[in-house]
Amino acid sequence: MIERESATLQHVAFFEALGAMTEAHSDWQAVSAGLLVLRLVDGWLTEGSQAAQVSLQGVRAVRTAIEAIPDADLSRSILSGIVDGIEASQIPDVRPVASRLTAYGRCLDHGGHWALAVDVYRTVLSYLPPALDPEMVVDTHMRLAHCLRVTGQFDAAAASYDEAKRISISLGDTMKALHARVGEGTLAVARGNLPLAEAILDETISGTASGQFDDVRAIALHGRAFVASARNKHDAAARYAYEALRLTHSLMARDRILTDLASSLTQLGEFNAARDAFLVVATTAQEHYVRWAAMINLMEVGALQMNEPLFDRYRRELASETLPPYLRAQFYYHSALGHWTFGKLAPGAMCLAEAEALAQSQGFNQLLFEVEALRAKVRQGAAAERRLARQAAAMEDIAVAVAEMRDLVGA
Repeated sequence: MIERESATLQHVAFFEALGAMTEAHSDWQAVSAGLLVLRLVDGWLTEGSQAAQVSLQGVRAVRTAIEAIPDADLSRSILSGIVDGIEASQIPDVRPVASRLTAYGRCLDHGGHWALAVDVYRTVLSYLPPALDPEMVVDTHMRLAHCLRVTGQFDAAAASYDEAKRISISLGDTMKALHARVGEGTLAVARGNLPLAEAILDETISGTASGQFDDVRAIALHGRAFVASARNKHDAAARYAYEALRLTHSLMARDRILTDLASSLTQLGEFNAARDAFLVVATTAQEHYVRWAAMINLMEVGALQMNEPLFDRYRRELASETLPPYLRAQFYYHSALGHWTFGKLAPGAMCLAEAEALAQSQGFNQLLFEVEALRAKVRQGAAAERRLARQAAAMEDIAVAVAEMRDLVGA
């Protein structure tokens, strides 16, 4: 169990988020209400039902803050449910609110507020001993690790994946242990250790060959597709991703897999199929991170096909978004690529410098190589060439499948 922070440091992510916005900001009410609910939970679980934070007056103040959240914001009902759980309980007990807190964490997670989600997941883990609800603890560690990885906190993510695996093994839960192992492989990819990632993922794929763990197999195949792509084996990457797509039952997983499948199709010159897939994701993705990734890749397709309106549309939309470090670095790199393609060297140089600075500070080693390669082309005065789309028979089944998906969602 994670130790509680000192009182002065609890929920610092929420204080920092509020400090970076004014009360007129669209997220102000939701973030401030979330902070009040978390402090209510702290007071109730550590000081008891008679604590000042849990007094009738205190609960009313929290409910007033929740009611100020717009009706369309999913966090409103979740936060209200947490307060309901506290009021309905005779004695302080984490169990009536733990699942609601994790739901709040997922709401923030899927909305792209990863630092806040980390705070909430850590709050759950600090109060919920593994013996009380081991499955929830494992699942929370996995989501915590994901958010830590996305925000570039690789060591902390590794510790959380390791704890999820340890508890799963102790429970004899092979599926969750394999899932945690896939997480370790994904983290190895983020750190740029492709041989380690490949070994971990191949081991997991072999361990799921019986068909007993299709969901985990799909996750491992998706990771394996990413590694193959990083090794420039794009035909193999597309095949791994397509197999993963056919196995997955999760809509969110489908969006992530489809994004990486489209990236491989882009590298293979299957631009029409790639654009179809990216458009599906940009239209339907439930997670901000996945939608943003698809939009960045639509910028890339625009640059490769010398379609400046396509490139510029998504560049402008993304410029105002608060992207996590990896996607921000990718956004700058692909902005530089597009500007160079369309002969806008000055803004391209500025974007390339931003991409390099972020890659260096976050340890995105592969991106540093790509930045330097593009810079070398610019220095040599090389001109971008339009890449012609190809239609390979080997990818025809995939192209047909994503075209049908595009038509289905009206993208």
